Amino acid sequence: MQKILLSACVILLLASSCAPVYVPNLRNSPLFTKGGEFQGSMQVGNGLDLQGALSVSNHIGIMANYSFEDRSNNTNQNDDDDYHQHKFLEGGIGYYENDGIWCYEIYGGYGKGEASSYADYSFFSAGTSKATGKYERFFVQPAFGINKKVMHVSFIPRFSVVNFYQFKDDVTGTVVTNVNSSAKVFVEPAVMGRVNLANNHIFFTFQAGATIVASPDVYFEYRTFQLGTGVGFRFGGSASSKKETTE
Repeated sequence: MQKILLSACVILLLASSCAPVYVPNLRNSPLFTKGGEFQGSMQVGNGLDLQGALSVSNHIGIMANYSFEDRSNNTNQNDDDDYHQHKFLEGGIGYYENDGIWCYEIYGGYGKGEASSYADYSFFSAGTSKATGKYERFFVQPAFGINKKVMHVSFIPRFSVVNFYQFKDDVTGTVVTNVNSSAKVFVEPAVMGRVNLANNHIFFTFQAGATIVASPDVYFEYRTFQLGTGVGFRFGGSASSKKETTE
């Protein structure tokens, strides 16, 4: 099953965009049931995504996410659609409610990253070039889920504001700041599923998402589809807030 998912990831990612410089990370939707829970996961397919989340009370959660990818083997051509590198780190805080099997949550946060690709950047005099862009991102991420003991499912319509504040031509060394006067807004819906094992302490997870432009004149390439699958762990929970999930 995992081989099928990984093959689908590769096919969709290759077809989704040529030389993307913005790659949305996978969504972190912890679906907490009580205070004192900690979750961590590692997923592949969108590069490498590492996610962590902690419920600091019965209704407040925090999260941290890191995304990384390095496809820099083929660098012989200046128009290499297979070339891509990115790294991105973000943190967030949010509110959650869990009532039986139904739950909802909303998180907001901020992150910074950089990415390199080959593309036709009009703000460079040389035109097509290998360039590295630095950006910041604000996000608001509501989610609505079913939180059964064996299976978790979450629909996550994330809203992101992405601002590339610097591009550097990696060939000539030219640096351009204030590339565009306005940040760009994206709607990034996704569906996440988790299969729980070992008395809810280990889970397999899979996710499919998309990127929809909500701003005009987006001047950089972005990855249209995201897929990921991986494994995670969960432990903890305060004694005062224990709540049995429904089988």
